[in-house]
Amino acid sequence: MEVIITNKDVGNLRKFMILHSKKAKRQKMMSFYAVPFEFIVVGLILDGLLKTVPILSLTSLVLAILWLIFFPKYYRKICNKELIKSDNLPESKIKMKFNVDENNITFSNDEKPKPSEIFSLNSLDKIAKTKENYFISFKEGHHIVLPLSDETTKKINEIKSRFSKGSIEEVTL
Repeated sequence: MEVIITNKDVGNLRKFMILHSKKAKRQKMMSFYAVPFEFIVVGLILDGLLKTVPILSLTSLVLAILWLIFFPKYYRKICNKELIKSDNLPESKIKMKFNVDENNITFSNDEKPKPSEIFSLNSLDKIAKTKENYFISFKEGHHIVLPLSDETTKKINEIKSRFSKGSIEEVTL
C-alpha cells in the first residue's frame, strides 16, 4: 500500500513522540524525581564523609526543593518550544510503501525495504490514533506515522487483530 506522508504528518509524529512516547515519559519521570533524589543522596554522603554539620545535607535538600519547583516550568517551556517547531516544518510530501505480512511490517520509500525499514509484529508496542493520523510504536523506540484513510484503517485493523495488547489508544496532540 502506498501512502503520502506530508510535513503535517511528520509534525504530528514529533508531537506524539514528545507527549506520548514511552521514552519521553521515562525521561520526564527521571528528570522530575531522580535528580532531586540524587541531590539529597549526594548531600548525605558528603556529610557522612566529611563529618561536618549537616550543612551539605540541608543545602542538597534546598536544591532538591528548588528543582521540584522550577524544573517542571522549564520542562514545559522546552516542550512547548518543540511543539511549536513541529508546527512550522517546511512543506514536503513523500510517497512511502507500507506493507503488512505474516510477521513483519515494512515502511520504506523503495520497493525493496532495507533491513532497518522492516519491523517485527512481535516488537509492536502501541497503536495510537488521532483525528488525522495513526501512530505505530515499537519496543525498540521506532515510530511510524500513517495518514488517516479507509485503506490505512483497514491495515491497522489487520495489525490490531494480531497485536497482543489489543486496542487502539485514542490520543490528542
